[in-house]
Amino acid sequence: MTAVCGSCGNRVSELALECARCRAPIGTTPEPAPPPAATTLPPPPPPPTAVTPVALLAPPMPPPPPPPAPDRERVSRTVLVIAAAAALIVVVMIAVALITQDPADAGDDETAAAGEVAAQAEVEVPGTAPDGKDSAGEDVSYTAGHLVDGDPSTAWRVEGDAEGEEIVLTLPETRTVTEVGIVNGYAKVDDDSGDRRYGQNRRVLAATWIFDDGTEASFELEETVEPQAFTLESPVETTTVRVRLDEVSDPGGRDFTAISELSLLGR
Repeated sequence: MTAVCGSCGNRVSELALECARCRAPIGTTPEPAPPPAATTLPPPPPPPTAVTPVALLAPPMPPPPPPPAPDRERVSRTVLVIAAAAALIVVVMIAVALITQDPADAGDDETAAAGEVAAQAEVEVPGTAPDGKDSAGEDVSYTAGHLVDGDPSTAWRVEGDAEGEEIVLTLPETRTVTEVGIVNGYAKVDDDSGDRRYGQNRRVLAATWIFDDGTEASFELEETVEPQAFTLESPVETTTVRVRLDEVSDPGGRDFTAISELSLLGR
């Protein structure tokens, strides 16, 4: 172990009492220890790398399960029950309507369903006037078929006063007659001259309709070219209808009794 001379700095043994160089006394102060070697610190760790947070995507939801298939048998049974109930309601409503129906309304319905049946009839007349000519020189006939042809400009005509005579209509089968009608004169207006034939011939002023069961329906008639219709007091089943001419007017220049149309409404 060495010591250092305090005067010259020479290194001497610690056991020496003086410096061999300068002869200065050597103290017992030991040589200071060399400074400790610098400790090398390890480099600081690198700063943490910033991590960008990544949104975690939730896994896709599975599709909802399909609805359970309907019980077809149960649905069909329900539909049948509903249909049966509806049909029962309709039947009950019809029954109630029939029970509560006013008989007068029923009669109106029957009348509404009736149609013209005289056109199907065979017609017998007490006589027929000879054919004539109109103002244009055309031939005009007055046969019995004109009574049921639906054309008021044609007519059946007989010479003279036909009061008390009968016209007979025979239907092809039994019909229920509800209404009778007549055009009680010659309703034609001459196309060439414009003459009105109604006033020139005799007109029927009263007539009676007679049916198979003896029922009679008598009516007084107006002097008009318009059809005159009469509803019977009650429907009559018949095959033949006799029309009796109860009253006839005086002639208006031509002595013929004329009727343009007869009608029978029935079913």
